[in-house]
Amino acid sequence: LIRATPYKAEGQFQTCGIVSKEVDGVVKEHRFVRADRFASQADAADIAIKKGKQIVDEQGERIFR
Repeated sequence: LIRATPYKAEGQFQTCGIVSKEVDGVVKEHRFVRADRFASQADAADIAIKKGKQIVDEQGERIFR
């Protein structure tokens, strides 16, 4: 599961999110923050989802270790 969690920073929205997965009945999470900032929360959320997918594609299960 990839969730976008942008927050307001210096008048713009910081790109960040959470990648989570249930492993053996326990939910593991990997939080990420990127330097990208956007004027709209929707734009920051859209990029956060894309970055989350990129993290999963590049790192796979390693992000939960």
